[in-house]
Amino acid sequence: MEITNNLTKRTKSIKVYLFENEKATIEEKAAATGVTASEYLRSCGLKRVLATKPSADVVTIRSAAGMAKSELMMLLHLVKETGHPQLAQPVEKAIAQVDKTIAVAFNMPLD
Repeated sequence: MEITNNLTKRTKSIKVYLFENEKATIEEKAAATGVTASEYLRSCGLKRVLATKPSADVVTIRSAAGMAKSELMMLLHLVKETGHPQLAQPVEKAIAQVDKTIAVAFNMPLD
């Protein structure tokens, strides 16, 4: 983002349609912080970072991974109930791998 100085005049605008009460609220908030409505909106828009919506592909990956984890959790439960402890570790490793896939798909920190 390029920072402008006081010697450079802004020449671009964005038209925003508001209800009267929205306009009044923005103007009140701007006045309370000692800036113009334009400065206030620029500050909000340029400094604030909003989370982006995940793509359809990421949502599909998350859904498929979630279903796979659910099936693996049921398998792990059956393994433990039937007394086959030698199978528990590979299933637990598969569950951990699915968790990593979900975390990567949503840029989440791994525990």
